[in-house]
Amino acid sequence: MSARQISLRHFAASRDAASVIEFALVLPVLILLMLAGLQLVLYVNATRKVEYVAASIGQMISEAAPPSNATTVASVNATDLGFSHDSTLVLFPYIMSDAAQKNIAWSQDISIDYASVQFKAIDGTSCSGYDQSACYSASVVWTSGSTTGADYRPCAPNQIAADDTAPPSPTTLPRSVFGPGSIIAVDVVFNFVPTFGAKFLPPIKIAKSVFLQPRYASLITYDGTKKDGIASPCP
Repeated sequence: MSARQISLRHFAASRDAASVIEFALVLPVLILLMLAGLQLVLYVNATRKVEYVAASIGQMISEAAPPSNATTVASVNATDLGFSHDSTLVLFPYIMSDAAQKNIAWSQDISIDYASVQFKAIDGTSCSGYDQSACYSASVVWTSGSTTGADYRPCAPNQIAADDTAPPSPTTLPRSVFGPGSIIAVDVVFNFVPTFGAKFLPPIKIAKSVFLQPRYASLITYDGTKKDGIASPCP
């Protein structure tokens, strides 16, 4: 019997050899779990950042103040929307590397839409309590054009009431926001693409919407005199 055969028999019979074989079998599973955990962390972080972007931008727009004490109506323009839109680079810096990976501009990697919605009482109705959607119509006063897709809120028809737990939609509003006054709606959509397995896994759509009442005004309109194409008043 050759020395090589004796060496192979000793290796096969040793406990160390069994441990090496077991580790070789388990290692791919451990790597897969590690990569899956990393992707989960990135996805959760992206979801939180999208929520943060929507809330922060909504806060910026809702703080528009009337020009004087003679009116309760405030106005925003293209500069206001552009500033809040570009703040995404600070609020969600991951968007830069993600856009570079997709070989697109960062503004095409995330959809941010604005709308002002005014509620008007419906004659002959009476509501009280949490759900007042049957007593108010919700008309879009102005709306922005989406950077990607068709996620903006259309001027017509009126917004429809939906359950508060329903997923975001450009044609619906949560029942809880219906009531006297108006709101600013900000809708943010981001398609999360896994770093590993992108060829096999489809993008995951992350959509978040926030609805805020104007802080200092009864209604926030849009100054569309320059016809900049960023947003437009509804007829």
